[in-house]
Amino acid sequence: MKYSRSQLNRIGTYLYADGVDAFQRAEAVKVVGDWRMTHLPVLREFVESLTGYLAEQNVKYAFYSQRVKRMTSIIEKLRNNEATGMRLGGLQDIGGARFVFETLEDMHACEAALATFSPVHFELEKVNNYIVAPKDSGYRSIHYVYKYHSENADYDGLRVELQIRTRLEHSWAMAVETASLISRTSLKANIDDNSIWREFFRLVSAIFAQKEACAVNARYADYTHEQYCREYIEFLDKHKLLDQLQALRVTVNDEKTFAQSNTGYCVLLINFRNQIVTGRPYTLEQEDEASVMFTQTEQSLSGDEAVILVSIEKMQELREAYPSYFLDTKEFLLALEAFNASCTVYRN
Repeated sequence: MKYSRSQLNRIGTYLYADGVDAFQRAEAVKVVGDWRMTHLPVLREFVESLTGYLAEQNVKYAFYSQRVKRMTSIIEKLRNNEATGMRLGGLQDIGGARFVFETLEDMHACEAALATFSPVHFELEKVNNYIVAPKDSGYRSIHYVYKYHSENADYDGLRVELQIRTRLEHSWAMAVETASLISRTSLKANIDDNSIWREFFRLVSAIFAQKEACAVNARYADYTHEQYCREYIEFLDKHKLLDQLQALRVTVNDEKTFAQSNTGYCVLLINFRNQIVTGRPYTLEQEDEASVMFTQTEQSLSGDEAVILVSIEKMQELREAYPSYFLDTKEFLLALEAFNASCTVYRN
């Protein structure tokens, strides 16, 4: 890799530790940003190989996306997991790809294909199955970590993470991200702060898992349908959580940006206070330009803004792949409609 693991571990602490001067922090951001961008060509090679193989195997997916991790997400993850000894050099999801499937059967077909296949130059190092054993937060997906081998020292040893999940699981995860944005809390982190949003999403994860006949969080393993309904109704009536999600609206500055059909990159900027989304597209050949724009924009963000650099097969699918950045929870709310109707009998 361009930077050794020990270098990254040392530099990583400068991103968030107390007592770090402005110069050290700025240099750390620069180095981490540079290292992060080396993942882009590796990630693109991985996705191109995987999509080709899945086509050969007739494995169908709804859509896929790929991204590099935002600096704020890197800092947040390091800070939240400092007690466990997590360091920057050990992060395995700096570059990530996600494939979303219409049904559990389609996802299992992909899982079976991945059991006997790794893209050329990539070595499978780890599999975490959060569908068989959901996280305490309720998160469900399957994660694969691959190590890249190359004669180019800058890229050799880089890791990328692949996530596969169903559309239902994806709607839950994106709703969690949206709620995190509007509540200003880290709902994805394994923190037991007993927040109302966190408890609500744990419950809904179990409801969705039952719908797909999958394992549920241990806390809800013995729940009856009535128990699910009564707890769900209490969340809605007492805290109006769905009302908050339904009230969200964003304005897109230029819809033409998201009407393009070409594969490429997009730097997506969202202002949460004004609820305005702006997207700037780049072709695959403009990877370096996209990287520079992403880094420069990230360094000038206000506290009410976020920026991401993503690559998807079709720009029209950007809203599906990242609905949280459009504050869009329609699919999540639709998925709850049938369950909500089944609870009518328990409403007073």
